[in-house]
Amino acid sequence: MLTIICIAMQKISNYLTENLIAFLSVFFAAYIMVLFGEFEIAVGTYFYLPLGAKILMYLLFGFRVLPGVLLACIGTGVVLFNSWNDHLLLGSMAACAGALAPIIAMWVMRITQMCNFSNLKNIDFRHVIFLIAFTSVISALLKFFIYMQSITMNINAVDFITHYITGDVLGSLLVIYLVLKLLIPLLTRLLRPSSA
Repeated sequence: MLTIICIAMQKISNYLTENLIAFLSVFFAAYIMVLFGEFEIAVGTYFYLPLGAKILMYLLFGFRVLPGVLLACIGTGVVLFNSWNDHLLLGSMAACAGALAPIIAMWVMRITQMCNFSNLKNIDFRHVIFLIAFTSVISALLKFFIYMQSITMNINAVDFITHYITGDVLGSLLVIYLVLKLLIPLLTRLLRPSSA
């Protein structure tokens, strides 16, 4: 009986740790993005880093980190984006859409047997690039339809969708590149046992 409790506690601990990592990654990506420029709902930004962090978290931990990603999306909207310039309900819905877009894209890619992201060793980087582009399109369209519900926002459809797709793709590629080329080699070097 004690073994079952220990296993359950370990699983809960892992679940909470993974969601905390996802929360911090998405929040930190949004914070870095805000440091280098302002985010405007109608046009987005040219380097939307949080989408890359979301994709990376889903690739690493699976869909079980959705609560951490959702909390980070809503938290960044309230803390960093001034509650989406007083559009809290629409901003929260768009945050949920942004958190679900990678899941929808991965699910479609799995259903069409293009790629199954459940085994990281078998992933081709071209599939990750397609995942980024596909997720960006889904995210931009979902956010467009959500923001169009506001009668106070004047949004040009072409500008909105092209800016959001561009920002999502460039920001995601930047995050994935930095993690693969800088963070992983740095962690490998720091965590390698010394040969003294």
